Amino acid sequence: MARDISSGFRDEIEADVLSPAFMLQADFDSGTIFIWSGQKDILFNGDTYTGLGHLLGISAIEETQKLQANGVSFSLSGIPSTLVSVALQEDYQGRAITAWFAVLNRETETIIGDYRLFSGQMDVMEISDDGENSTITIRAESDLIDLREAKERRYTPEDQKIDYPDDKGMDFVPTIQEIEIVWGTT
Repeated sequence: MARDISSGFRDEIEADVLSPAFMLQADFDSGTIFIWSGQKDILFNGDTYTGLGHLLGISAIEETQKLQANGVSFSLSGIPSTLVSVALQEDYQGRAITAWFAVLNRETETIIGDYRLFSGQMDVMEISDDGENSTITIRAESDLIDLREAKERRYTPEDQKIDYPDDKGMDFVPTIQEIEIVWGTT
């Protein structure tokens, strides 16, 4: 798939030495978690991402030319107990999760360019704890998963009020269903 990338981004990818970075953003009730594959905190898209280093893992992300939803897994190991608490106590299914691939300037450790690898919804979260280390694996589904669900909507006042509670436009539909309209002159 063709990507729109900047010339600086392309130059870094084609350089002899590459400084890659993977960014992950996951939405929870208590707030959004921002983590990345580096060692220290970094600013990305106006947010501060916490560095987890090698503790962040991402499964292969498959792209096809077919219109299909492909899932991905993110794993976090050796994580702080606060993240384990969030995983255990908060609703996460159907919440947004996004991953980016970026390249860093080696001297300034700033992001030169990025593109979104994955955007979807969290599905299943598995937590394993061996007494010393905790690992969370988040399985996510692509946003395209919504295409599998049938959208059943009606032209009724009740259905319209789901999205627009004060709209009265559909209140008159039942009265015109059986009305006979004569066009032209008689």
